Amino acid sequence: MAGLALDDLIVLEFAEMVSGPMCGKMFADMGAEVIKLERPGIGDPSRTLPPFVNDRPHPEQSGFFFYLNTSKKSVTLDPAKPSGAALFRELVKGADMLIENHPPGYLEGIGLGYETLKALNPRLILVSISPFGQSGPYRDWKGTDLIEWAMSLTGYNTPTLVDDENRENPLRAPGHAAETMGAANAAAAAMMALFHRDATGEGQWLDVPCWQAVVNTAKIEMAIWSYVGMPFSRLRKNVSVGLEPLPCRDGYVYVLWAADAHWIALKKLLGNPEVLDSEIFDNLAGRHEHDDVLRPLIRAELAKHDMEYLVSEGQRLGLTIGPVYTVGQAANHSHLKARDAFVEIEHPLAGRITIPHHLVSLTATPPKPDRAPLLGEHNSEIFGKLGLSAAQQQALRAAGVI
Repeated sequence: MAGLALDDLIVLEFAEMVSGPMCGKMFADMGAEVIKLERPGIGDPSRTLPPFVNDRPHPEQSGFFFYLNTSKKSVTLDPAKPSGAALFRELVKGADMLIENHPPGYLEGIGLGYETLKALNPRLILVSISPFGQSGPYRDWKGTDLIEWAMSLTGYNTPTLVDDENRENPLRAPGHAAETMGAANAAAAAMMALFHRDATGEGQWLDVPCWQAVVNTAKIEMAIWSYVGMPFSRLRKNVSVGLEPLPCRDGYVYVLWAADAHWIALKKLLGNPEVLDSEIFDNLAGRHEHDDVLRPLIRAELAKHDMEYLVSEGQRLGLTIGPVYTVGQAANHSHLKARDAFVEIEHPLAGRITIPHHLVSLTATPPKPDRAPLLGEHNSEIFGKLGLSAAQQQALRAAGVI
């Protein structure tokens, strides 16, 4: 993959499921040689998760695994076994980075802690992603994406419909938001560590907690709490800015009408209905004071129009308005297609599959995602470089080491 931004990097990925593999994917799609270490005979547990091609469970046909592991090489290895640990050390000697997301203390427990790895390769950057970090009272707590999200303030602050009787209940974001945010933080921090290493020759250990990655997104809410003692999203029933999705004829939209310019544009968008033509709504103070009257009127007027019209015409009028898309609407959107947000990849067992493209566009060194690897597909290549013969690899395979 010559010519890509990171094609001079060798990254070991000793990680499973979402946070570590997502971090590794960011490097792999940009050209780094990411060698994914998987459990012999089993692989990353994400291989067992749907969706599957043709809805048939198969470890080589999981869409979940495909997306998280594009452009990587797969080798099977059990570093907990002495001969596996020896191979792990040899791989570390030639690596720029090691990404792992095991429970804190796991690497030390199998004799592969940071000080040991640093002695083998002082330039190594060890990226440890965990739910709560390598230190602190919760260091050894079990964590999942749901728990990290729930503890982050964000779940409680997630807006709901104003007339939802359960609006005070915390909500969960779809997908794996907390672990994805942790992965993004880890990748950014790892790039900073690479700059530092280029300048000093010194590697380092990065401690990346997913919980704090999500808490970091709630700084505004925490500041508002210090002023008024209430999370910002829970104020929406008292603030006339449209912080909840409002139904239209064929979906939902978000629309802001706090500023006078927004209010004028909104009225024009809705055809200047007489019910909104009242002096009590002419300024922000009036709209706020009479929000209990105004909001039902706006909801009734929005329900008369289609989402596409409201959004396209509203944007033309300078109104801050946006649609609430379903997955299908977003996946087939013309704007995303124009930006090549999705890419087709040929897989030897699954055929042609479509997955989301990289998150950003680079003009000089654009990403070039390739398919996810088969389990142990690159054993011969990688272990051959370490000097292992085919017979030695077969013996290690029989012993469950690779």
